[in-house]
Amino acid sequence: MQRDELKSIIENILLAADQPVHIGELEKIFLTTVEKNDLQLILEELMQEYQSRNLQILEVADGYQLCTRHEFNDWIRKFLKLDRSSRLSQPGLDTLSIIAYKQPLTRQEIDDIRGVDSSGVIKTLLEKKVIGPAGRKKVPGRPIMYRTTQKFLEYFGLKDLNDLPTLEDLKEDSEDGDPHLQSQIEFAKTETEPSSEEICENEEDVSPA
Repeated sequence: MQRDELKSIIENILLAADQPVHIGELEKIFLTTVEKNDLQLILEELMQEYQSRNLQILEVADGYQLCTRHEFNDWIRKFLKLDRSSRLSQPGLDTLSIIAYKQPLTRQEIDDIRGVDSSGVIKTLLEKKVIGPAGRKKVPGRPIMYRTTQKFLEYFGLKDLNDLPTLEDLKEDSEDGDPHLQSQIEFAKTETEPSSEEICENEEDVSPA
């Protein structure tokens, strides 16, 4: 198979896919006829070529996605008849930020940071599939812990969690005195990994509250 033909096939697959395409999925399609390194190089070439086009190819959720550009969002929302209800609310963004930087953690831990009950917000985030259960904490009552999902990475266009803004970035954004962001920064400074004794190993024994 010629390289140009291979590139065209991959480009069309990205266009047809409704979610990020992983290299492993492409390997399965081409079986042993194309090396993984060649696929990687072609994807990087396509990303470079699309930098001068009206669409873009991004690394999202450990895969590659052909998508629209940010500057056209308002027009796309009008065409798709999307209103503000399709967006995350400020409480939703606050809660999601806390989970992203401290995961996994329980609803009570989230409530302690926000100072308000988060059950309704967590329910909404679960419905949007940007968070999911992450097992149960080994404390009395064995509360459910929550973590972000692949959908979270897709929603914010992140390759992986390493692409999250650093604490220094957040500090710069919070110079205007946003109390919610300040509390998230202070909490994110604390230990981010729970001890092994606190986590139930069987994550299947979880039903969202």
